[in-house]
Amino acid sequence: MASSFIASANLVKQEITIYFGIPIVVMGVIGGCLNIITFLSLKTFRQSSCAFYLTLKSIFDVGELLLNAVPFIVRWGFKTDWGASSLFFCKIRSYMFSTTTLSSMTYLCLAIIDQYLATSYYLRWQQWCNIKLAHRITSIFIIIWTLHGIPSLIFNNHIISPLTNTTICQVTNYIFNRYLSYGYYLTLNNILPLITIVFGIMAYYNARNLVHRTIPLVRRELDKQLTVMVLVQVLISFCTLVPFSINNIFTIVNTFPNDPVIQAKISLASILIANFFILYYAVRVLSIIFY
Repeated sequence: MASSFIASANLVKQEITIYFGIPIVVMGVIGGCLNIITFLSLKTFRQSSCAFYLTLKSIFDVGELLLNAVPFIVRWGFKTDWGASSLFFCKIRSYMFSTTTLSSMTYLCLAIIDQYLATSYYLRWQQWCNIKLAHRITSIFIIIWTLHGIPSLIFNNHIISPLTNTTICQVTNYIFNRYLSYGYYLTLNNILPLITIVFGIMAYYNARNLVHRTIPLVRRELDKQLTVMVLVQVLISFCTLVPFSINNIFTIVNTFPNDPVIQAKISLASILIANFFILYYAVRVLSIIFY
Protein backbone atom coordinates (compact mmCIF):
# COMPACT_ATOMS: atom_id res chain seq x y z
CA MET A 1 0.00 0.00 0.00
CA ALA A 2 2.75 2.43 0.95
CA SER A 3 4.81 1.61 -2.12
CA SER A 4 1.74 2.07 -4.34
CA PHE A 5 1.06 5.53 -2.90
CA ILE A 6 4.69 6.59 -3.27
CA ALA A 7 4.73 5.43 -6.89
CA SER A 8 1.49 7.30 -7.62
CA ALA A 9 2.79 10.47 -5.93
CA ASN A 10 6.00 10.32 -7.98
CA LEU A 11 3.98 9.91 -11.19
CA VAL A 12 1.75 12.86 -10.31
CA LYS A 13 4.81 15.05 -9.59
CA GLN A 14 6.35 14.10 -12.91
CA GLU A 15 3.19 14.69 -14.96
CA ILE A 16 2.43 18.06 -13.34
CA THR A 17 5.99 19.28 -13.80
CA ILE A 18 6.09 18.33 -17.48
CA TYR A 19 2.63 19.36 -18.65
CA PHE A 20 2.18 22.40 -16.42
CA GLY A 21 5.72 23.62 -15.83
CA ILE A 22 7.03 23.58 -19.41
CA PRO A 23 4.23 25.72 -20.95
CA ILE A 24 4.49 28.20 -18.08
CA VAL A 25 8.26 28.52 -18.51
CA VAL A 26 7.93 29.04 -22.27
CA MET A 27 5.19 31.64 -21.79
CA GLY A 28 7.17 33.35 -19.04
CA VAL A 29 10.32 33.65 -21.14
CA ILE A 30 8.38 35.01 -24.10
CA GLY A 31 6.51 37.48 -21.90
CA GLY A 32 9.69 38.63 -20.20
CA CYS A 33 11.46 39.18 -23.50
CA LEU A 34 8.48 41.12 -24.87
CA ASN A 35 8.52 43.31 -21.79
CA ILE A 36 12.23 44.03 -22.17
CA ILE A 37 11.83 44.87 -25.85
CA THR A 38 8.86 47.15 -25.15
CA PHE A 39 10.53 49.04 -22.32
CA LEU A 40 13.74 49.54 -24.29
CA SER A 41 12.16 50.44 -27.62
CA LEU A 42 9.80 53.21 -26.49
CA LYS A 43 11.37 56.55 -25.59
CA THR A 44 8.64 57.30 -23.06
CA PHE A 45 9.55 54.24 -21.03
CA ARG A 46 13.29 54.70 -21.41
CA GLN A 47 12.98 58.03 -19.60
CA SER A 48 10.86 56.60 -16.77
CA SER A 49 12.55 55.34 -13.58
CA CYS A 50 9.61 53.01 -12.89
CA ALA A 51 9.94 51.44 -16.34
CA PHE A 52 13.69 51.10 -15.72
CA TYR A 53 12.99 49.08 -12.55
CA LEU A 54 10.48 46.92 -14.42
CA THR A 55 13.00 46.33 -17.21
CA LEU A 56 15.57 45.03 -14.74
CA LYS A 57 12.91 42.93 -13.06
CA SER A 58 12.03 41.33 -16.40
CA ILE A 59 15.71 40.59 -17.08
CA PHE A 60 16.13 38.85 -13.72
CA ASP A 61 12.83 37.01 -14.21
CA VAL A 62 13.98 35.58 -17.53
CA GLY A 63 17.29 34.64 -15.92
CA GLU A 64 15.50 32.90 -13.08
CA LEU A 65 13.35 30.89 -15.46
CA LEU A 66 16.33 29.74 -17.51
CA LEU A 67 18.72 29.11 -14.61
CA ASN A 68 16.29 27.81 -11.97
CA ALA A 69 12.96 26.73 -13.46
CA VAL A 70 14.50 24.74 -16.32
CA PRO A 71 16.74 22.63 -14.00
CA PHE A 72 13.71 22.14 -11.74
CA ILE A 73 11.67 20.73 -14.65
CA VAL A 74 14.58 18.54 -15.76
CA ARG A 75 14.96 17.19 -12.23
CA TRP A 76 11.33 16.42 -11.37
CA GLY A 77 9.92 15.93 -14.85
CA PHE A 78 12.71 13.94 -16.46
CA LYS A 79 14.42 12.48 -13.35
CA THR A 80 17.79 14.09 -14.08
CA ASP A 81 19.26 16.08 -11.18
CA TRP A 82 22.10 18.25 -12.45
CA GLY A 83 22.84 19.33 -8.87
CA ALA A 84 23.48 15.74 -7.78
CA SER A 85 25.80 14.98 -10.67
CA SER A 86 27.78 18.24 -10.54
CA LEU A 87 29.04 19.92 -7.38
CA PHE A 88 29.52 23.15 -9.33
CA PHE A 89 25.88 23.18 -10.43
CA CYS A 90 24.81 22.24 -6.89
CA LYS A 91 26.42 25.42 -5.59
CA ILE A 92 25.62 27.78 -8.47
CA ARG A 93 21.95 26.73 -8.58
CA SER A 94 21.28 27.86 -5.02
CA TYR A 95 23.32 31.01 -5.55
CA MET A 96 21.42 32.02 -8.67
CA PHE A 97 18.07 31.19 -7.10
CA SER A 98 18.50 33.53 -4.14
CA THR A 99 20.16 36.27 -6.21
CA THR A 100 17.60 36.37 -9.02
CA THR A 101 14.57 35.97 -6.74
CA LEU A 102 15.59 38.75 -4.36
CA SER A 103 16.66 41.02 -7.21
CA SER A 104 13.35 40.55 -9.02
CA MET A 105 11.28 41.25 -5.91
CA THR A 106 13.48 44.22 -4.95
CA TYR A 107 13.00 45.90 -8.32
CA LEU A 108 9.26 45.29 -8.11
CA CYS A 109 9.34 47.00 -4.69
CA LEU A 110 11.32 49.90 -6.12
CA ALA A 111 8.92 50.20 -9.06
CA ILE A 112 5.84 50.45 -6.86
CA ILE A 113 7.56 52.85 -4.46
CA ASP A 114 8.61 54.93 -7.46
CA GLN A 115 5.02 55.06 -8.68
CA TYR A 116 3.80 56.06 -5.24
CA LEU A 117 6.27 58.96 -5.23
CA ALA A 118 5.56 59.88 -8.86
CA THR A 119 1.82 60.12 -8.21
CA SER A 120 2.26 61.92 -4.89
CA TYR A 121 0.69 65.32 -4.35
CA TYR A 122 3.98 66.69 -2.97
CA LEU A 123 6.43 67.98 -5.57
CA ARG A 124 9.51 67.25 -3.44
CA TRP A 125 8.55 63.57 -3.35
CA GLN A 126 8.07 63.49 -7.11
CA GLN A 127 11.64 64.74 -7.53
CA TRP A 128 12.93 61.43 -6.13
CA CYS A 129 11.69 59.75 -9.30
CA ASN A 130 14.51 60.24 -11.77
CA ILE A 131 16.51 57.88 -13.91
CA LYS A 132 19.92 58.86 -12.49
CA LEU A 133 18.88 58.00 -8.95
CA ALA A 134 17.34 54.75 -10.22
CA HIS A 135 20.69 53.75 -11.76
CA ARG A 136 22.47 54.31 -8.43
CA ILE A 137 19.88 52.45 -6.36
CA THR A 138 19.80 49.43 -8.65
CA SER A 139 23.60 49.25 -8.68
CA ILE A 140 23.63 49.17 -4.88
CA PHE A 141 21.10 46.34 -4.70
CA ILE A 142 22.89 44.32 -7.40
CA ILE A 143 26.01 44.42 -5.22
CA ILE A 144 24.04 43.57 -2.05
CA TRP A 145 22.26 40.53 -3.46
CA THR A 146 25.38 39.33 -5.28
CA LEU A 147 27.27 39.29 -1.97
CA HIS A 148 24.28 37.86 -0.13
CA GLY A 149 24.38 34.69 -2.23
CA ILE A 150 28.04 33.88 -1.56
CA PRO A 151 27.31 31.59 1.46
CA SER A 152 25.26 29.41 -0.88
CA LEU A 153 28.41 28.80 -2.92
CA ILE A 154 30.25 27.76 0.22
CA PHE A 155 27.75 25.72 2.23
CA ASN A 156 25.86 23.82 -0.47
CA ASN A 157 27.56 20.44 -0.85
CA HIS A 158 26.99 16.84 -1.84
CA ILE A 159 25.84 14.44 0.88
CA ILE A 160 24.43 10.90 0.93
CA SER A 161 20.69 10.88 1.63
CA PRO A 162 19.76 8.56 4.53
CA LEU A 163 16.41 7.83 2.85
CA THR A 164 17.47 7.01 -0.70
CA ASN A 165 21.18 6.32 -0.17
CA THR A 166 21.95 8.54 -3.16
CA THR A 167 23.91 11.74 -3.60
CA ILE A 168 21.92 14.94 -3.06
CA CYS A 169 22.71 18.66 -2.97
CA GLN A 170 22.06 20.19 0.44
CA VAL A 171 23.15 22.92 2.85
CA THR A 172 25.69 21.43 5.27
CA ASN A 173 26.11 24.34 7.68
CA TYR A 174 23.64 24.50 10.59
CA ILE A 175 23.82 28.28 11.11
CA PHE A 176 23.32 29.05 7.44
CA ASN A 177 20.44 26.56 7.34
CA ARG A 178 18.76 28.44 10.21
CA TYR A 179 19.29 31.70 8.36
CA LEU A 180 17.62 30.27 5.26
CA SER A 181 14.62 29.25 7.35
CA TYR A 182 14.10 32.40 9.39
CA GLY A 183 16.15 35.09 7.66
CA TYR A 184 15.60 34.33 3.99
CA TYR A 185 12.34 32.38 3.59
CA LEU A 186 10.50 33.76 6.60
CA THR A 187 11.74 37.38 6.58
CA LEU A 188 13.07 38.58 3.21
CA ASN A 189 10.69 36.54 1.05
CA ASN A 190 7.69 37.84 3.00
CA ILE A 191 8.72 41.40 3.84
CA LEU A 192 9.34 42.32 0.21
CA PRO A 193 5.85 41.26 -0.98
CA LEU A 194 4.35 43.03 2.05
CA ILE A 195 6.14 46.25 1.09
CA THR A 196 4.75 46.01 -2.42
CA ILE A 197 1.21 45.58 -1.09
CA VAL A 198 1.46 48.59 1.25
CA PHE A 199 2.91 50.95 -1.35
CA GLY A 200 0.65 49.47 -4.02
CA ILE A 201 -2.43 50.50 -2.08
CA MET A 202 -1.05 54.01 -1.57
CA ALA A 203 -0.04 54.31 -5.24
CA TYR A 204 -3.52 53.19 -6.31
CA TYR A 205 -5.05 55.88 -4.10
CA ASN A 206 -2.75 58.52 -5.61
CA ALA A 207 -3.47 57.36 -9.15
CA ARG A 208 -7.22 57.70 -8.63
CA ASN A 209 -6.72 61.33 -7.60
CA LEU A 210 -4.60 62.24 -10.63
CA VAL A 211 -7.68 63.40 -12.52
CA HIS A 212 -8.13 66.20 -10.01
CA ARG A 213 -4.63 67.59 -10.49
CA THR A 214 -3.31 70.02 -13.06
CA ILE A 215 -0.73 67.87 -14.84
CA PRO A 216 -0.13 67.14 -18.55
CA LEU A 217 -2.49 64.55 -20.02
CA VAL A 218 0.37 62.41 -21.39
CA ARG A 219 2.06 62.31 -17.97
CA ARG A 220 -1.22 61.45 -16.26
CA GLU A 221 -1.96 58.55 -18.62
CA LEU A 222 1.61 57.22 -18.34
CA ASP A 223 1.41 57.22 -14.54
CA LYS A 224 -1.92 55.43 -14.63
CA GLN A 225 -0.59 52.86 -17.08
CA LEU A 226 2.54 52.10 -15.09
CA THR A 227 0.59 51.98 -11.83
CA VAL A 228 -1.88 49.41 -13.20
CA MET A 229 0.96 47.29 -14.62
CA VAL A 230 2.82 47.29 -11.32
CA LEU A 231 -0.30 46.59 -9.25
CA VAL A 232 -1.15 43.52 -11.35
CA GLN A 233 2.32 42.10 -10.77
CA VAL A 234 2.21 43.00 -7.07
CA LEU A 235 -1.06 41.15 -6.52
CA ILE A 236 -0.03 37.95 -8.28
CA SER A 237 3.50 37.93 -6.85
CA PHE A 238 2.09 38.22 -3.32
CA CYS A 239 -0.32 35.32 -3.91
CA THR A 240 2.42 33.05 -5.27
CA LEU A 241 5.55 33.96 -3.33
CA VAL A 242 4.01 33.73 0.15
CA PRO A 243 2.84 30.08 -0.19
CA PHE A 244 6.23 29.22 -1.66
CA SER A 245 8.04 30.81 1.29
CA ILE A 246 5.83 29.07 3.85
CA ASN A 247 6.34 25.73 2.16
CA ASN A 248 10.12 26.15 2.20
CA ILE A 249 10.08 27.00 5.89
CA PHE A 250 7.91 23.96 6.63
CA THR A 251 10.16 21.68 4.59
CA ILE A 252 13.34 22.84 6.33
CA VAL A 253 12.12 22.85 9.93
CA ASN A 254 9.70 19.88 9.88
CA THR A 255 10.30 17.25 12.56
CA PHE A 256 8.33 14.40 11.03
CA PRO A 257 9.84 10.92 11.23
CA ASN A 258 11.56 9.49 8.19
CA ASP A 259 8.36 7.75 7.16
CA PRO A 260 8.46 7.28 3.37
CA VAL A 261 4.71 7.90 2.98
CA ILE A 262 4.82 11.15 4.97
CA GLN A 263 7.90 12.29 3.08
CA ALA A 264 6.17 11.45 -0.23
CA LYS A 265 3.18 13.63 0.77
CA ILE A 266 5.46 16.49 1.75
CA SER A 267 7.39 16.17 -1.50
CA LEU A 268 4.18 16.14 -3.56
CA ALA A 269 2.91 19.28 -1.83
CA SER A 270 6.28 20.98 -2.40
CA ILE A 271 6.21 20.19 -6.12
CA LEU A 272 2.67 21.50 -6.48
CA ILE A 273 3.58 24.78 -4.76
CA ALA A 274 6.82 25.06 -6.73
CA ASN A 275 4.91 24.75 -10.00
CA PHE A 276 2.45 27.34 -8.74
CA PHE A 277 5.44 29.57 -7.98
CA ILE A 278 6.62 29.23 -11.58
CA LEU A 279 3.16 30.43 -12.65
CA TYR A 280 4.09 33.83 -11.18
CA TYR A 281 6.36 34.54 -14.14
CA ALA A 282 3.48 34.24 -16.59
CA VAL A 283 2.13 37.49 -15.16
CA ARG A 284 4.72 39.31 -17.25
CA VAL A 285 2.62 38.52 -20.29
CA LEU A 286 -0.30 40.40 -18.72
CA SER A 287 1.69 43.63 -18.48
CA ILE A 288 2.00 43.73 -22.28
CA ILE A 289 -1.78 44.11 -22.53
CA PHE A 290 -1.64 47.52 -20.88
CA TYR A 291 0.76 48.96 -23.45
